[in-house]
Amino acid sequence: MKAFVTGGTGFIGSHLVDALIASQAYTEIRCLVRSSDKWLTGKDFKKVSGDLNNIQAITEGIDGVDVIFHLAAIVKAPTQKEFTIANVEATENLIRVAQRKGVQNIVLLSSLAAVGPSFGDPVDESDDFNPISMYGRSKVAMERMTHKIASPNDSIKIIRPPAVYGPREDQIYTFFKTYSKGICTMVGDGNHPRLSMVYVSDLVDGILKAAQKNDTGVHTYFISGADTYNWNQISAITGRVMGKKALKIKLKPSMVKKLAAVIENTASLIGKYPVVNKEKANELVMEWTCSSTKAINELGYSPKVSIEEGISKTIHWYKKHNWL
Repeated sequence: MKAFVTGGTGFIGSHLVDALIASQAYTEIRCLVRSSDKWLTGKDFKKVSGDLNNIQAITEGIDGVDVIFHLAAIVKAPTQKEFTIANVEATENLIRVAQRKGVQNIVLLSSLAAVGPSFGDPVDESDDFNPISMYGRSKVAMERMTHKIASPNDSIKIIRPPAVYGPREDQIYTFFKTYSKGICTMVGDGNHPRLSMVYVSDLVDGILKAAQKNDTGVHTYFISGADTYNWNQISAITGRVMGKKALKIKLKPSMVKKLAAVIENTASLIGKYPVVNKEKANELVMEWTCSSTKAINELGYSPKVSIEEGISKTIHWYKKHNWL
């Protein structure tokens, strides 16, 4: 089979490309690359230069492919319009070109952020949309648009992961970097809020299994780890792997929001939009858990990497590559 991948130079996308290259089922992997090859440098793939606004590049890239993996998106931006352009309109461009070219098997990456936080029980595919961020709202719009324009012959799978971690990840990484310096910051009392997490290779496995589902229609799946976790658990595992203890600093939700406001306002003075911003703070203080039961039953998905193994692999990669 031939595959076309967007977002292949990113954290999750590069791991997907690695898996596609290693798979005997795929004979050619084409990746849409806007600028630098980044994590794909030196790997066996066909480069399609351009971005999702370049209809000609997309058209040429997907010509003759069997499956499209659309992972490209932005996760932070100062306005809803920017999210809409990158996450909704670009996805629509891709789907419509795929329909013209007769490519029916499409896997789209959405997010738990589309459904929003959980309140005691993990959310599943039957829960209504309740996004609390511009990013989440853009993923809702992307999903709704997909249902609206899907043709009767399309087989589109929407994947919603929670927090994804592993080698090459650079946002949750901040927690490990701070811990390595002897400080462990966490929101709440350490036991709450709880969160779902998925190790990147498990998410990739779920994505690949979704591509094998050829039923027509639009199908949605949460792909998560085997359990939910709290920051006390994550901190304890991190300490064992690093072989050190760190001073725990537990931040009240109100303090997190105040700090984020200061960081965002300060960054705006130099024309930047920081990773830690007011919207991100609103997410950090909430519970984010989801259930993979549907994916387990329909796709045969089964998370294989425990939180202990995943954190260990992640930290050792950071150390090997001098991130820690």
